[in-house]
Amino acid sequence: MKYVIFSDLHSNLEALQAFQNEIQNLQYDRLVFLGDSVGYGPDPDVVLDWLRENVDLFLSGNHDHAVVGKISTLNFNPYSYQSTMWTRKRIGEKNKHFLEECPIKLSQDGILWVHSSPFQPEKWHYLTSVEDGPKNFSAFTESLCFIGHNHHAFVMSLDAEGEVSMTRDTQVQIEPDRRYIISVGSLGQPRDGDPKPSFVVFDSIDKVVRTHRLSYDIKLTQEKIEQSDLPPFFGERLEYGR
Repeated sequence: MKYVIFSDLHSNLEALQAFQNEIQNLQYDRLVFLGDSVGYGPDPDVVLDWLRENVDLFLSGNHDHAVVGKISTLNFNPYSYQSTMWTRKRIGEKNKHFLEECPIKLSQDGILWVHSSPFQPEKWHYLTSVEDGPKNFSAFTESLCFIGHNHHAFVMSLDAEGEVSMTRDTQVQIEPDRRYIISVGSLGQPRDGDPKPSFVVFDSIDKVVRTHRLSYDIKLTQEKIEQSDLPPFFGERLEYGR
C-alpha cells in the first residue's frame, strides 16, 4: 500500500493546485489528510470541496473544530481568532457538517493517524522535539504514527532500548525494531524555515517514508490575502516559511 499524506492546508488553494499537479505523477493507493483544512488562507470553501471529494482518510484539526464551534477560541491568538471568524462566514453548510463529523485521530491499517499528537490529542499539544517523544510513544501501541499540526517535517523514532531520536532526512527506511512518529509538515503554511509546502509518501511494502517539497504561486495567495479582510501577516509569513 502506498499512501500520500498531507496536513495543514489552511485554505491555500494555490498550494493545493500545485499538490494536485505533483501527485498526478505518483502511483498511490490512498490519499490521507491529517487536519486543519481551514484557517489563515483565503479560499476555505473551495479547498474543503476538493478535500471532501478526493481524500480517502480525513481528520479534523483544531482550526477545523474552531470554525464549526466544536472547541473554544479563547486560547487562540488574535490573528487566529480573526481568521476563524472570517472563515465561519465563508464555508457552506455541507462543508460545515463534514468538519463536524470528522475525527481528530484514527487507527487504521495498523497505523495511528492523528492531527496533533498521540498524547492527549484533544488538547492540541505541539510535538516538536525529542523531549516530547517518551510520553507520546507511550500513548499509542501501533508501530507507526503520522501527525500534522506543528507545520514541521521530521521523523522521530524509538529504538528497542527506549532511546528517542529525530531526523529531518527526506528519506527514511522504516526498521522493524523501531517505532516511529512521522510529522508530515504543512502543505499550506510551512513553518520550518522552508516556504515550500511539504507532504509525505509512505510505501508500506518497501517500508520507506519520503518527504516531498514543491513550489507554488505564493504571490497569488499573498495578493488574495491582501485583498481580503484577513491580516496581511498571513501572507507575509508564507514567503519565509515561518
